[in-house]
Amino acid sequence: MRWKLLSVLLLGLLVLESFGSAGIGNSDRDKACQLVSYWVFENGRWIEKSEPRVWWYCQEPEKAESFDGFAFKEMPYGLFKKPDVRILHQAARDLTDLVGINELHGKLSTNLPSYGGMFINEEKGLIFVYVKDEKDKEKIKQALEKYRGKVNVVYLKGRYSFDHLVKWKEKAKELFRIRELEVKWLSAENSKNRLIIGLRDVSPEKLTVLSEHLSTLEIPKDAVIVEKIDLKPPNLEKDYQLTQSLSRYEPVRPLMGGIQFQVPGHNYCTLGFPAKRNGIVGMVTAGHCTEEGAPAYQPDTSDPSYYIGNVEVKLCSPSQGDMAWIRTTVDVSPKIYPYYTIKGFKASQYQYVGSAVLKSGRTTGLTGGTIEQKGEFAGVDNQVLTTMEATAGDSGSPTFYWWRGYVYQYVELYGLLWAYDPQKEYSVYNPIDNVMEKLDIVPITG
Repeated sequence: MRWKLLSVLLLGLLVLESFGSAGIGNSDRDKACQLVSYWVFENGRWIEKSEPRVWWYCQEPEKAESFDGFAFKEMPYGLFKKPDVRILHQAARDLTDLVGINELHGKLSTNLPSYGGMFINEEKGLIFVYVKDEKDKEKIKQALEKYRGKVNVVYLKGRYSFDHLVKWKEKAKELFRIRELEVKWLSAENSKNRLIIGLRDVSPEKLTVLSEHLSTLEIPKDAVIVEKIDLKPPNLEKDYQLTQSLSRYEPVRPLMGGIQFQVPGHNYCTLGFPAKRNGIVGMVTAGHCTEEGAPAYQPDTSDPSYYIGNVEVKLCSPSQGDMAWIRTTVDVSPKIYPYYTIKGFKASQYQYVGSAVLKSGRTTGLTGGTIEQKGEFAGVDNQVLTTMEATAGDSGSPTFYWWRGYVYQYVELYGLLWAYDPQKEYSVYNPIDNVMEKLDIVPITG
């Protein structure tokens, strides 16, 4: 009887551990470890290479080409030892504050001049940091000493400082103007200590043209990685079948994030999250799904009784982003379909490369992935590139973090999904502080 009870308890623990956004699940691991091609400039020419898209989850840290040691001897993971993800995020936050970077507001590192970027591994409790100077390494070690045994730092040999990468990225924005290049993405904040340039398609001819413009802009070619990234708004072009419950595109009252809605003349999209603007209640979604002043309906425009309010603000431009706020006439709830309660939000500077992230969308439902890069898409800066699945109809989906091992239904908002690459299975969201600032809104929490 005792052994039966123990078996039941162990099974329950396994089931609980299978839920949550922290860490990579089996299906997500397959995607994370898929080989992706990229191009680097070596010995006077562009060379195609490949590696797992989220490589630091697919190998031991010592096997990284740029591995340069650990900060501490004690490891936070092992056969019977699992790191606490909350402690890892707190340590990463302390390191972010020490570095002194907030790219959203143009603040770059002055405390650690040789710092070249950071990212995390939630499964092993590791913070990877590109850093060259031994004094900077010691500052990091001292700052995170209190986390010894619970978190460890993996030092990586960085060739370029974050300050240089950001300056080159600012120069590289001129490449968006070169139509023949078809630049879709720029990133200085990633796992490779390089300026990543995403092209809609990569060919020898385009790489030659790119080389010429990099020389003109005085951006060193050996500091650049080229990837094939073709991002676009996930507009619904046909009636995709839902992968989860049909309730997402049935009438849902009160309104919540992650359910279908429609504006006349537009395809189906997803409601993001409830928010107040000047004290008035409404719902946030993607701008390209709406028209300013137009009525909005949930789930669709087929019945006048489905009316939920009017679009009061629509933003859809490189300078403003892609977002909208609907002033609602029906009740809203601080929830995300199917059962999550919004307890707060996390600023973009604390949304780390390597962090898990979830989204709840009209078409693909609840999907998870990893933050892979931060950068600029279609002229809109400070965007987040992830491995989350998304497709047509998911525009406007809320993205969020779900703490595994804690009260499971509570989540923190990360942002608003508005673009995807169907071939590479990338998706892009606008971080929550961008959305709050541009729309002048405050999320409603429960």
